[in-house]
Amino acid sequence: MNTTAYAFEQPITERPEIPARFGEDGGKFYYYYDQLADELDEDLTKRLKSQLDSLLIFAGLFAGVNSAFLALTLPMMSADPADDTNALLLQLVKGGNATINSEADLPSATFAPPPAIYPVNILFAVSLTCALMSSFLAVSVSNGSSS
Repeated sequence: MNTTAYAFEQPITERPEIPARFGEDGGKFYYYYDQLADELDEDLTKRLKSQLDSLLIFAGLFAGVNSAFLALTLPMMSADPADDTNALLLQLVKGGNATINSEADLPSATFAPPPAIYPVNILFAVSLTCALMSSFLAVSVSNGSSS
């Protein structure tokens, strides 16, 4: 049985003495150093992965809620085509009294979105982009750290 291999398998209980010259102790100090570094790296990797998993869950939920709000506010940026249809049907039902002679007379021609809707939609779009980019980076880092 190799006694040096057995000596290396013992757990670290105290700090080994640093040899005066490289290789004087048969590599024992450097073996313990590598063992300790591997243990610290593994702990760091596990901690970072759990934090990235939490970030992915939060970013996914945030992106879902954010896109729902964006879907609600985005239609406010353009005129409702149903208003034009209703105006044309009303003219048809009334007997064609010619209140709508051209496209300029339709309700969509005079439509102007509320001024506050622009910054709201811009903020929703930017925050959704940031959430998706952070998710992409978290997945990239997570895949890179596992290899």
